[in-house]
Amino acid sequence: MAENTRFKLGLALGSGAARGMAHIGVLKALHEESIPIHCISGTSIGALIGVLHAAGVSPDTLARTAAELQWKQLAGLIDPVLPTSGLIDGNKVRSFIRELLPVDHFEELSIPVAVTATDIQTGEPIIIRRGNLLDALQAALAFPGIFTPVRFGERFLMDGGLCNPVPTDVALELGAEKVLGVCAIPHVEQPQETSLVTSDHLHQEDESFFNARRIETLFKDIWRGRSGGVSGLRRPTLLRVAAKSIAIMENQINDLRLQLNPPDLLLRPHLHGLTLLEFHRASEAMRAGEEEMRKYLPQLKEILAKD
Repeated sequence: MAENTRFKLGLALGSGAARGMAHIGVLKALHEESIPIHCISGTSIGALIGVLHAAGVSPDTLARTAAELQWKQLAGLIDPVLPTSGLIDGNKVRSFIRELLPVDHFEELSIPVAVTATDIQTGEPIIIRRGNLLDALQAALAFPGIFTPVRFGERFLMDGGLCNPVPTDVALELGAEKVLGVCAIPHVEQPQETSLVTSDHLHQEDESFFNARRIETLFKDIWRGRSGGVSGLRRPTLLRVAAKSIAIMENQINDLRLQLNPPDLLLRPHLHGLTLLEFHRASEAMRAGEEEMRKYLPQLKEILAKD
């Protein structure tokens, strides 16, 4: 352990989609301060980043990979399905994660990790600690309404943020003595405007309906919406309504969860209106996470060192 560190530190990395890139900045600051991490619990994007870190992928490598993400590359990962229980099947995302992961199973990770998901039929929180990492991550990342539920044994699983947005209790179950929680869920009153361009400014590259450029355009237009009325007020679109509704629920659930199992320190990086799908703003999110962690480093060190 680092000097003056008495307690085992567990990280609870929460959900937040693109906003969750802030977790990488938190990891970077901890790594540069040589603060050891005993275990990680993760929900949704927090699960992915936590697993990659525990698999030996350095914060610098994670940061480079995230900073290089572009809309066209992300659109190429989309494998649309006829609307049933989700818009995207998720197999291309699974393949993308497989390329990033240097190991295949939980048992190969350098530190204990638990991934949280939700049984979509019963509402139960499901904690996955053993077995195939890709299966667990695909379930943890299955955002409702976008990805289809993932078959996991006799269950269908989706994003763990539906029942445990920042899994501090799970970190304690893994053996943490002190817990650092990182919440990338926006307060519901936070403005959600974006600067995305519309399809009028994009050029089609081929005639295939589901080419990357057209999918990119589709998602940008769904997210951005259309102006309504003389006031210029935008009517909420399907994706925005779904994301906003889940943000409201996650805030309520998160507040109750954190009251029951409060972390020793909770970080909530200032993400300045960054929205669900703005992965091209990953550098901003990572910077916000690093700045927030550095701001609270003295407090964290005191927590880890005091009797």
